[in-house]
Amino acid sequence: MNLMTDLSNENQKLLQELGIKSENREYSKDEIKTLCSSIGDYIFSQSSKNNNIAKALDEYGELLRIFVKNE
Repeated sequence: MNLMTDLSNENQKLLQELGIKSENREYSKDEIKTLCSSIGDYIFSQSSKNNNIAKALDEYGELLRIFVKNE
């Protein structure tokens, strides 16, 4: 999977918001798994008191599904 060519501009912006730099190269399955973990960690680090987990899941869920599909 190449993050620069396989992801939409919107999903690339979401990665940048998480502090993940995307490069124009093929990422290995292990690198994709690491990215999945990073996104999941971010989502579940949000507060559940004011529904921030659900908001983060709505925002980053599609991106996470793309990575899980490409693991």
